[in-house]
Amino acid sequence: MDNLNKDIYIIISHTPSVVSRIISQFTHTSYNHVSVSLDAELNRMFSFGRRYKYFPWIGGFVQESLTSGTMGRFTETEAIILKKHIDEEAYDDIANKLSDMLEHKYSYRYDTLGLFMAIFGKSIKREKYCYCSEFLRRLLVECGVEKSETFKDIVRPLDFMNLDATSEVFRGKLHEYPRKALSEKQKTAVTNWN
Repeated sequence: MDNLNKDIYIIISHTPSVVSRIISQFTHTSYNHVSVSLDAELNRMFSFGRRYKYFPWIGGFVQESLTSGTMGRFTETEAIILKKHIDEEAYDDIANKLSDMLEHKYSYRYDTLGLFMAIFGKSIKREKYCYCSEFLRRLLVECGVEKSETFKDIVRPLDFMNLDATSEVFRGKLHEYPRKALSEKQKTAVTNWN
């Protein structure tokens, strides 16, 4: 555990969109999306979701932002942000995997069928097809951060809260997070200066 000197950030969220509300009706949970970021400011978040903010039916691997796209459109998005400690090798593997996926993003598709099956307790696996929580599970397992046995066959966004070496750093309106992150960064800088 001593070599867990890098952090990734897991963003569990709920947007007040029609699709999100429909999914919540079936899953009986208010949080139904998950993203990952390699930096505390969440400058670049990655997930599987809609490619166009006003059209939810075309999706795939996406880079998300706090200020644009779906997150920027729905300013009342609620979020839980987790910090997960990992080792440097896993961090580099995740960074490389995300970079490769971004370069080939149009070869990945949102797994609408997989999500629909998951809602009814069925799991299917298809190459290059994911829904958001399936993507994050695959990423963590493939990069050696978690063992596949850590997860159930069907993984939901809130399941990531139970991972080892993970702590909650924020809960609230997602648009309020940058101010908190900046405040924490300033506190750390002052502490390090002393």
